[in-house]
Amino acid sequence: MGLLSPFLLACGAVLAVPLWLHLRRKRRQAPVEFPSLRYLKMAAARMKRQARVEDLGLLLLRLLLVALLALAFARPVVRSRSNWFGAGRAVQSVVVIDATASMGWRGPNGTRLDAAKRLAREWIAGLEASDAVALWVLTDRLEQPVPVPITDRGQLYRALDALTPAEGSSGLAPVFTAAREWAAARGGGRKELVVITDNQPAAWDWPAAGFFQRAWQHSATSLVLLAPDTTRAANLSIAAVEWDDRALREGALLTGVAKLVNHSDAAATDLLECRLAGQVLLRKPVELAAGGSVEVAVAVPLPALDGPVLTGELALAGDALACDDRWCFALPVRRAFNALVVDRDSGSGGGTRASFFLTKALAAGGAGKVRAITAEAWNKQAGEGVDAVWFTGGAVSGAAAWAKALAFAEAGGSVVVTADAPPDPLPTAWPVTAGEPLSLPAGRIATRLLVPAHPLFDGIWSDQTAFPPLPQKTVRSCAPASGGKVLASLAGALPLLVEVPRGGGRVFWLNASADRAWGDLPLSPVFVPLVQQLSRARQLAMQTTTAAWVGEAWPDLTNFAGAASWPAAAAGNAVPRAQRSGLFDALAADGSVRWRCAVNVRRAESDLRPVDTAKLQALLPGRVLAGTQGVREWREAGGREVPVWPWLLAAAALVFLAEGWAGAAAAKRREAAAGGTVPSVGAASRFRARASGGRTGA
Repeated sequence: MGLLSPFLLACGAVLAVPLWLHLRRKRRQAPVEFPSLRYLKMAAARMKRQARVEDLGLLLLRLLLVALLALAFARPVVRSRSNWFGAGRAVQSVVVIDATASMGWRGPNGTRLDAAKRLAREWIAGLEASDAVALWVLTDRLEQPVPVPITDRGQLYRALDALTPAEGSSGLAPVFTAAREWAAARGGGRKELVVITDNQPAAWDWPAAGFFQRAWQHSATSLVLLAPDTTRAANLSIAAVEWDDRALREGALLTGVAKLVNHSDAAATDLLECRLAGQVLLRKPVELAAGGSVEVAVAVPLPALDGPVLTGELALAGDALACDDRWCFALPVRRAFNALVVDRDSGSGGGTRASFFLTKALAAGGAGKVRAITAEAWNKQAGEGVDAVWFTGGAVSGAAAWAKALAFAEAGGSVVVTADAPPDPLPTAWPVTAGEPLSLPAGRIATRLLVPAHPLFDGIWSDQTAFPPLPQKTVRSCAPASGGKVLASLAGALPLLVEVPRGGGRVFWLNASADRAWGDLPLSPVFVPLVQQLSRARQLAMQTTTAAWVGEAWPDLTNFAGAASWPAAAAGNAVPRAQRSGLFDALAADGSVRWRCAVNVRRAESDLRPVDTAKLQALLPGRVLAGTQGVREWREAGGREVPVWPWLLAAAALVFLAEGWAGAAAAKRREAAAGGTVPSVGAASRFRARASGGRTGA
């Protein structure tokens, strides 16, 4: 017999209470008036002997009651093959297989997942034919191939055979939470939970102690934790890679640092390779101390960059766990952008016009070709090879010019309209409502970022690095049109920067102007970086969606890639999340590559050294076993933990009733003895008269 809550045996200390009360109790004696004490002493002695026997029985019943309650609170279980205590009833079992990345470790007889499937077969085969079994699988989340217990062994075995290795990472908390809910929903009956896992630290990185002490207490479910083996597996992994991609251009050096970790108790050596476009460009031998880590500098020349993203991987020569021996990466290529500045009149505009300052700011860094053209030239301009178009100084001359700008945005370009550019009347799909110019007080006007996480502000402005105030004299009182979002505000409430997605590109409204008549914006330190960030808006939006972990949702491509979609499952259905590590392409309807993404396994799965068995055994209200031998031990011991505490509680209830009945009966006997066994005064007088020969005393 075992105890699921042995610490509650401390309740047995309450046994001292009735014993102490029994010893301290003083019996109340009812006074009886009688002229002679001889008969009173005889009756008192007889009552004392009777009370001693009765009180001892009550004491034993009370002690037994407290002992039964203390033992029941400790929740004892017995292992039985017979029908005693309900052991012969059918069992409802849930078998859970851990299929996370760490279970892909390969030993002499295959992976740990293969061993887990064999153990699950052995366990199911050892059950009675009437026992029902459910099959759950832990990947990056809890999946349920057989959600409820069934008796069809064929279906269970087919579900087992269909299991494939996964690369997700997840703790065991969802397993026990779902099992507790399942046990509560199934009501009474015998229930059993078998979790087959390698017990790596990542699986127990959650407040398990509090869960089992509180939430699991009333589940009434037998728990078995079964490990595929007892091997303390060693493993090397690439824990992280950081690249310096600020100057990502053809012919330059791509530099970075790779962190390697040795999750074992012995020193190890390996070979680190860097591959770009399928070519090995770097090989470096590495040495790692036992349980240590090392940072390796990487520098490789960049090949021709003909796509929007540079992809590659760093890889070790490999060990028994392959999924963390490589690190896939995808780096957005920051190409030099080409821009047009459209002004109403002259392309140069002189030294005070907005087009002059915009051209200088664009050419200050990051731009390839920058040209200033007139509004009339815009109507004849081809949009190929241009990334951004700026409209300033009333350059939008009519509906046709604006329709061409919208078509340019839908094709993936960025259109920026300053506050001094709107025509009259406003054309369709203008980013803001009509607004009159407002004069602002002299000085710098306070600004505020409403979407600090937007790619336009990433790395430049944030909550910690405020967007600076602007020296503006004039702004427009307007509001964003339908579909527009205010990214920054001016003077407390006025929109400063409005974004409107348009097809694969964007339209921006800037409530300011580089024209000196509107203010001193060109003299502000924010002017050059803001102009360049707006001009490369599409590149900035794309650079935040090139990496994901296994189990995460695919990056959303609707804002910049149009109808491109990520890989589908084998059945052709859309996959909502990344399920495997590697490099993946998002394809347009015509089959062209619109974007790429690198998916990696979470490195919490790399440490394969299991949690100490003694710690787990102390933590869990069940058994911790390993391998086929563990299954045999469970079967030889009876294999079925049957709760005994309901029987103990029933026995305690019977003892309670017996104690009440015995106490009441003893009280009645004492009352009868006190009132009927002591001779009365009249009887005593007649006895004295017979003894004295008929004489009666006064």
